[in-house]
Amino acid sequence: MAKTTPVATVREESHESRTLQRLFEITQDIRQAEDIGPALDSIARGLSELYGWRYLSIVASDMPGGEMYRRVIIGFSPEVIRDRLGEHIPRESIRELLKPEYEVVPHCFYIPAEREQVWEYNIYVRDEPDGKARRGRGAWHEHDSLTLVLADRAGEMLGYISVDGPVDGRVPSHETLREMQLFVNLVGLALGNARGIAAEVERRQLIEQTSRAQSEFFSIVAHEVRSPLAAIRGATALLDTHFDSIAKERRDELLGVLSTSTARLSAIFEDFLLLSRMDAGKLALRLENVDPILVVEESVANMQSQHPDREFRTLYLAPVPRVYADEGRVVQVLANMLSNAAKYSSPKSVIVVEIKPYDDRVAFAVKNEGPGVPEGERHKLFTRFGRVGGDSDSSIGLGLYICSELVSLMGGTIGYESEPRKVTAFWFALPRASD
Repeated sequence: MAKTTPVATVREESHESRTLQRLFEITQDIRQAEDIGPALDSIARGLSELYGWRYLSIVASDMPGGEMYRRVIIGFSPEVIRDRLGEHIPRESIRELLKPEYEVVPHCFYIPAEREQVWEYNIYVRDEPDGKARRGRGAWHEHDSLTLVLADRAGEMLGYISVDGPVDGRVPSHETLREMQLFVNLVGLALGNARGIAAEVERRQLIEQTSRAQSEFFSIVAHEVRSPLAAIRGATALLDTHFDSIAKERRDELLGVLSTSTARLSAIFEDFLLLSRMDAGKLALRLENVDPILVVEESVANMQSQHPDREFRTLYLAPVPRVYADEGRVVQVLANMLSNAAKYSSPKSVIVVEIKPYDDRVAFAVKNEGPGVPEGERHKLFTRFGRVGGDSDSSIGLGLYICSELVSLMGGTIGYESEPRKVTAFWFALPRASD
């Protein structure tokens, strides 16, 4: 006589098979998801389908120990989803929902309607009036609350899942609650592992990026230092071995090479030293009330002496309010912008420095006429080692980057406007002094 399998056993095996299949699918979704959103949505729909819940919400953080936000809402109206999705739920408020006396199985919290508490972040709308009796023993009451914690392997809470509206209208049995929480625990482990793997990948990428950046940095240093050193070595060797036989004009020329190359080498090391101090957060600024007119006129006079064949003008309407800044660093920023203007503008054009107050700031703009900044290279401006056009032989690409960092440290902003073959303006704005 053939043996028959009890119907209940078949149903249990079918449910177990579907649960395992859903766990596998969710794990795959978690591993493939680029962010946490789709993974949480897969978890929510799996729990809803397997255990028959009409309404479900997941609150989770973007990172371990991070702030909690409502990330998934299922079964609610479009208006509720629009208004509540992305809602911030403070961790201290979540503790009100997860009191030990409500924990029916580990990490699973059930609050019956008879013990209902008012919670500020509750998403479930109650249609039935308060005090209405439960329809029968074991029946789900609209004011019942069921919350399952999403935890990683270390027990750290990644978030929680709240459910309502059981399809069968019943309060889940103790065994069903264990199964639900086991399901949630397993997907929590998968989610935690995925986060751990992602964090490790990010850490390795950061190490690789740092290593590449260091390698590139030392390569640039070696390249930039090699040129002036070679010029110094060559001029020194000639002067050392042929000083008496070299004509005075040639000696003066070689001495000029030594002076220029030494100054160039000094400027390179000063830029690298300044960059190092800024990166380490050890650059001290001497902030005080500074007269912008005096600073600009001093900077323009200094640049005029270096470029006697160029015309510089200063434009402003007195009075101009003082700025709260480091005077030496303001001079450094202006010197860089004026030097660039002299280098890249048309030889016969006028270089203008304009000072103009607005709102709570004072703006400095250095304007010149010339070819402008090529459209395809503008992204390099204000970046570390960003060299534009044919600038590779005369610049290490740190000038504007350092200017940007200095202006930012002084609480200001920096930018540029460039119209090819017309006017190019580099500007920065600093806070007014409070007087």
